[in-house]
Amino acid sequence: MTGEWWIPGTSERDQTNKKPGTLKWEERGATLELHSALTSLHGSVLADESQAYAVIHGTTTQSELVSLLAGTGFRSPIALGTAGVGETEIVRSSWMVVGAHVTPESCFTQIEARIPGLSIWLGPSGARQTVRHKTETAPCSVTLEFPNVPEETFSVAAVPGIIGFGIGRECTGDPDSRYSITTFGYLRICPAEPRGLKWLVDRLSRATTLLAIVAGCPMGPDQIALKTAPDENDCELFVLLREAKLCPRDHAGQFFLVRPKMQVDAGIAFSKWFDLYDRVAMPSQLALGVLYSEGLFLHVEFLSLMQALEGFHRAITGGSYMSKNDYEPVRETLVQAIPLSVNEDHREALKSKIRYGYEFSLRKRLDALVGRLEQELRKKILGPCASVPRTWIVTRNYYTHWDEAERSSVLEGIEMHRAGVRMKHLLRALYLDLVGVPQEAILAGLRNHLCDECAYLDQLNTLKH
Repeated sequence: MTGEWWIPGTSERDQTNKKPGTLKWEERGATLELHSALTSLHGSVLADESQAYAVIHGTTTQSELVSLLAGTGFRSPIALGTAGVGETEIVRSSWMVVGAHVTPESCFTQIEARIPGLSIWLGPSGARQTVRHKTETAPCSVTLEFPNVPEETFSVAAVPGIIGFGIGRECTGDPDSRYSITTFGYLRICPAEPRGLKWLVDRLSRATTLLAIVAGCPMGPDQIALKTAPDENDCELFVLLREAKLCPRDHAGQFFLVRPKMQVDAGIAFSKWFDLYDRVAMPSQLALGVLYSEGLFLHVEFLSLMQALEGFHRAITGGSYMSKNDYEPVRETLVQAIPLSVNEDHREALKSKIRYGYEFSLRKRLDALVGRLEQELRKKILGPCASVPRTWIVTRNYYTHWDEAERSSVLEGIEMHRAGVRMKHLLRALYLDLVGVPQEAILAGLRNHLCDECAYLDQLNTLKH
């Protein structure tokens, strides 16, 4: 987008404050290339200066309003020529709004994200096909109807506000020759009162995290729209997201669990998720990262999955043999029992280990997690033994403490990969159970042979048997 750019607060009538330049949005974010610097020279260094910009406004040659937020400007070396002194500037940012002039303090009444694959996940799109067979008086004909599908909305107290899922359609072409109708799904969040950009994007991220866990694949948005407050003008948000991966599925059977088969009201599931999110934020992001990352080394994937499982237990249950207050006398006794002959560094290391002696061991945590699941579901995920194999614990401890005495029992190669497959299913089952999805529905999802991950789990159980 080519246009003129300036810092809000400068007089729009003062053309010297407007700088011509070109703005591009690419995978790494926004890049604004200015023909001359937005701010005057300062300091003793004349080149390679950087400048933080809270907001930059612009109007394009297509008469669009654009805002660049939280930008950083980088000056180029000064050029001296027949035109005088020149200094260009490049501004980079991860936040861009097209369609309105906004500031970091601006609030919005709605955020709506178009999510590839969501229309399939939601279920039937409502499209109907009617075929009339050829008769003596009329030729064969096919009629397609695309009625509006009611939006599914529910109130979430922890937002607070309304969350809605819906199906929209885009129409292109000439009805007299060729006509194209594209169906898409969207997620809409309307807060009870206008909110800022970061708040809205954070809530959107929370919702898409749960979507990804249920669907069994990434569910990132490819387009985000906003409504400004108080006039509710439509504008578009460009932002770099950590969960930017898009859904690769094109058939309902490829999802782990689709909306019609969740066996729980979406309002209940999302309300529980938002209620618990602050507790599970870090472990859920770790889980999401390892579930849908590609090309991880086996050891990195295995250790990350173990950490995600341990983090889930700590977030939901805590887990200790006794309370911290009750443990304090025990801790003091153990510290006092350290021989005086132990040097200071060694003493501090022992005290550090003793400090957390009241917390559950990793094995006890994993056993407690598995205990949340019914026997049939445990067998499906972990195999006939229906319990966490000792080799999982040994392998994790080996790569933490490097105890060569356990080296012979450490998982490697294909066995480590297979353990990782089971841990991924265990993680997903635990999160689904947490938000109220019946374990019967989770088990049905695991029996979906059209889902590659579930089919592979069946192969592992057959081999184990």
